[in-house]
Amino acid sequence: MTLTESSTHLALARLPDGSVQELAEVDFHDIDDIRKRQGAVVWLDITNPADADLDLLDQEFGLHPLAREDLQRRQQRPKVDTYPDQTVVVTYEVLTADGAGTATTMAEHHLFVGRQYVVSVHWETSPVIASVQNRFRQRAPTLGGSGGWLLYAILDAVADGYFPVLDVMAERIDDLEDRVIEGKGGGGALREVLDLKRELLDLRRILGPMRDSANALLRRDNDLIEETALPYFQDLFDHLIRILDQVDLYRDLVASTLEANLAVTSNSLNAIMKRLTAFTVLLMVPTLIAGIYGMNFRFMPELGQQWGYPAVLFIMAASVVVVGLFFRARDWF
Repeated sequence: MTLTESSTHLALARLPDGSVQELAEVDFHDIDDIRKRQGAVVWLDITNPADADLDLLDQEFGLHPLAREDLQRRQQRPKVDTYPDQTVVVTYEVLTADGAGTATTMAEHHLFVGRQYVVSVHWETSPVIASVQNRFRQRAPTLGGSGGWLLYAILDAVADGYFPVLDVMAERIDDLEDRVIEGKGGGGALREVLDLKRELLDLRRILGPMRDSANALLRRDNDLIEETALPYFQDLFDHLIRILDQVDLYRDLVASTLEANLAVTSNSLNAIMKRLTAFTVLLMVPTLIAGIYGMNFRFMPELGQQWGYPAVLFIMAASVVVVGLFFRARDWF
């Protein structure tokens, strides 16, 4: 079968003698024969699959129609689907676009697993898949000799990829808290708080079903997971619980930061209003005196006195000083 040029493929086979062989595309039709050999494990990785790739999965691995429909529709929630002789796991790898962990995207993975094979299908370049492939070539012990062990290695690497992203988020939240408390947040801090809140919500939507998927694999509803692999899947489940706890904690911290930002903004507004009120009262007394002596009645006290004008100026200045000292003592300035 001729595969499309738009997609990329890599097939690795661990043979019964422990050696690892990379299959050329012309040998893909032999996958079904290889995986029937006792002790052999085949891993086929497909990036950006086309219809011809799905036809290959139908022929070599008996792809279920519902699983094919999920591949064509994409954007599936993390889950575990069990079909005859095959288990399908949907998971999401977190990718950092800028290398610093401040811009993240989710890469969808569909993993088709049998006793002696794994098919991984994704649409973006995956550092996790590349890392596990290198370990598979080096015959790492934790990859074992079955599809269940290989599934664990992929899911464990996916879960571990969330920890660096959460560490960067923790630093962003700490920095944001310091800026808010110091009153240097402004509108930029509010936008950053809302961005963090949205990112954490996206992580929560993905990680919750991923934890449930790990729990479903632990229940051993099928014979995919070997007895010796159960402690490793339990460790995977614990990692996902820990990640979820961190996400929930950070969501609470972001909510507290948002409340602190609103409180600081409100306090700043109150301080400004106090100052404006103090200045208004400060100017109101001399304005009142000037208004009284500006009414232009003929018989007003002190109009005919030589000292009247400087006396009124002195009274106005003295009133400003007295009112200013009054508000200063109450920390309104």
